[in-house]
Amino acid sequence: MAKVSLAAHMKENPAEPDQDEVKAGPFITISRQYGCWGFSLGLMLLDLLNDLVEPPTSWRIYHKEILDKLASETSMDAESLEKQRRTKPRMLTDFFRSLGKDRVPSGYEIRNRITEIIRSLATEGHVIIIGQGGSGATHDLPNGLAVRLEAPEDWRVKQIAFREGLTDTEARLRVRAREQEREYLRKIYEARFPRKPAFNLVYDCSVFPLSTIAQHVVQALKLLKTI
Repeated sequence: MAKVSLAAHMKENPAEPDQDEVKAGPFITISRQYGCWGFSLGLMLLDLLNDLVEPPTSWRIYHKEILDKLASETSMDAESLEKQRRTKPRMLTDFFRSLGKDRVPSGYEIRNRITEIIRSLATEGHVIIIGQGGSGATHDLPNGLAVRLEAPEDWRVKQIAFREGLTDTEARLRVRAREQEREYLRKIYEARFPRKPAFNLVYDCSVFPLSTIAQHVVQALKLLKTI
């Protein structure tokens, strides 16, 4: 099946108008440095938050599922979409690619569609969104909390080395490579969503264990009367 242009897809399937912003959320976005285990925090929050709601309401977590949804729209696999999302534009290559029958969506198109998906999920509410530029995409929506996880490089290197069975040298190279990959996207999202501060809560994972952070985030939501 020919790959679908996201621009064409969005034209044929325009985004639904946002619901009344007062009705948005509750939602949480989690941004993290590589090695800070944002998805693990998301799972802990999922357990804590679902203990506070009654069926049929339930909290959901989204990470790779966002790319999976996009993959189903474009007939591309999620791995290719993620690679393209992070790829810097090359004018000549992109021009000739745009002429082909099986046109691959650009990183710009992919990021725009991901933003739409994230905003729709956040507006629906009771979601935890991991990465994908979620904090920027939802910066103007109420009833949400943007969380950022950071830690010194040496701490993150030890985490990666332990979990992946690598030497400290191998883990450090991996951490720095991943940070370099993310730097391009970070600059794009900062330019597009220049909110300062970018996050509501920033945690040092070398000081606070994830279980403590999860409890604090839930308490913050309660204090804000978001839940």
